Amino acid sequence: MVLFRRITFYLFFGIFGLGLAAVSLIWFWSLDSAPRHPTLAEADLPPLIPVRQFYADQSLEWAYAVSFDGRYAAYRATRLTKQVILIKDLETGEQKAKITDWNDYFWAPHSNQLRVKYDDRIWEVDPENPDRDNWVDVTPRGFQSGFRYALAPPTPDHRQVVLSYGRKERVADLYTVDQDGKNKELLIENEGQTLAWILDKDYAPVLRYDRPEENSKVTRFMVSDDDEWRHLMDVPINEEFYFIEIMTNREYGFAVSSRGRDKSAVVRVNLSDGNEEVILADPDGDLNWVVNFDPWDDQIDAAISTALGTKILPLSDRGKIFADLVAQYGDAVKIGGFTESVDGRFLSVDLSPDALGYEYVLMDLQNQTTTPLGRQNFRHKFKDHLAKTEVVQFPARDGLVLNGLLVRPRNAQGPVPMVIEVHGGPAAHVQWGYHHFRQFLANRGYAVLALNYRGSDGYGRAFQKAGFGEYGKKMQDDLVDAVNWAVDQKIADPDAIAINGGSYGGYASAMAMVRDPDIFKAAIIEHAMLDVEYQSQFPPYFWGLSLEKWYRYFGNPDDEGVREEMRARSPVNRVEDLKGPVLMVAGRRDRVVGFEQTERFIDAAEGLGKKVEALIFDDEGHGLNRWQSNVKHARRVEDFLAKHLGGRSGNWDWIEPVADFIED
Repeated sequence: MVLFRRITFYLFFGIFGLGLAAVSLIWFWSLDSAPRHPTLAEADLPPLIPVRQFYADQSLEWAYAVSFDGRYAAYRATRLTKQVILIKDLETGEQKAKITDWNDYFWAPHSNQLRVKYDDRIWEVDPENPDRDNWVDVTPRGFQSGFRYALAPPTPDHRQVVLSYGRKERVADLYTVDQDGKNKELLIENEGQTLAWILDKDYAPVLRYDRPEENSKVTRFMVSDDDEWRHLMDVPINEEFYFIEIMTNREYGFAVSSRGRDKSAVVRVNLSDGNEEVILADPDGDLNWVVNFDPWDDQIDAAISTALGTKILPLSDRGKIFADLVAQYGDAVKIGGFTESVDGRFLSVDLSPDALGYEYVLMDLQNQTTTPLGRQNFRHKFKDHLAKTEVVQFPARDGLVLNGLLVRPRNAQGPVPMVIEVHGGPAAHVQWGYHHFRQFLANRGYAVLALNYRGSDGYGRAFQKAGFGEYGKKMQDDLVDAVNWAVDQKIADPDAIAINGGSYGGYASAMAMVRDPDIFKAAIIEHAMLDVEYQSQFPPYFWGLSLEKWYRYFGNPDDEGVREEMRARSPVNRVEDLKGPVLMVAGRRDRVVGFEQTERFIDAAEGLGKKVEALIFDDEGHGLNRWQSNVKHARRVEDFLAKHLGGRSGNWDWIEPVADFIED
């Protein structure tokens, strides 16, 4: 008996001791790492927000969409680590449904039926009777793959227009089906050169966009006159032009155009001769976000300028009402996006006051009212700890004015570690607004400068054209000039500069590390194009008829001289020049640049003994979509930057093993 008691005693305290040691070890691992950078060490930084709060928030709700009559709202939510769709009755506040099996969702245009995409089918779900057995299959019949709805039916009696690539790859045809998906009929067969059509309310073709020949440098606009197609005009692809709405009498159309001017404007186009009249322009940048609540009312409602913030420019009474309702939320409000009912009366709008997270709002333009739909809990938990986003401008070395967004860690006085953010594209641009990853970096102690380098769109044709052929050269110079500006302004510590970007931004980040290793001390290179020749010779099939837009920046690989230049300016061929540490992020399912480019870079770097870390996701593509991936990414990034730039890290987070264990 004494022996048994002794064994029990030692066993109990042994288990207790092991448990205590494990708890102590977990506690030690999860302690935040204080910043090592001297400016940050002296600063009264806000509390460190854990990775799980950024990327595994179990109270997350977003992507609201409202039914055609404003009665119901559907939205995405995280519940027990799973993303679900919830449907709420806006009159009673009652939750009507939770849908766990889905890929996408949207409301039927003329009924309170939620359409749910799942397993290559489209199902209608009645909020009042949402059980799975009651779902109705409304998938357009007779389409094997590659189809999408092309136009919301104007009335309940109209058929649904469907665009399909099923007959010929890269060439789309138009069909109609009943709104229950049955009775497929061909509407327009593509002759092989058409990019898009504009239809009237009865689905008769009014206008079409053609690419006259493969890799043509113009877009041809053709107008339908009495069942005959008449040539209206050719627009060079370096000029932006697309129609928004055609007037009922077919005499004029509203469009966004940069023809004959540097920056895109809203114009009215005469359909007899192609001449245009400017209705609205913005001297700060292109006007290419046009609000058109009703595509059949012979007017457009507003344009939204995003060049130096967010500015609504009304063009109709409803546009003015929309602007006034947004203004209720503050002087500086980012519009993240919105969906509208088919008649344009009800809007579900994502608003970001002061670019510090989102509020989700129902707008009734008829009654001129707003109703809260939901809120981003992250904003309401941590708004006082988030950093301000500033719009900045400064000259490049050749005098070209560059625009960017600057986010600085709160309460830090003096130069701090900085990350240069390079957007993808390169025909894209960053806009003022809330950005989750920038806030994550700022919370760790880093300034972030997101740059619109030359070649970015949104700032006029001349600014974009200044980047053509300048990848690896002047476009890279702009990144160096951004660093020098931030250093001169006492924002950034020149000895603690990193660079980060994805896709083309990944290319520029890798190029920075092999071309300017004395400027950039570390890089996070994500989903990157690293071999320009390979990317240009083997582009993804869905780039289709638009390769000429790629050639503007990089050249045509059919030319041997161009290919030689591509090889010289490809980071994968310059790995021997790599000095600083890099973190390579990629998805094996990437169908845009291909994982093999990252794989080749890593193999070459490791073969030369370079400092390279890899974060490869088996179940991701060209970007990260799973919350588990974002958790792992954030943890690796904060540790990587803390090691090489001196910011702080939350260290081990208990959500990490959960992310490893739980599948979607």
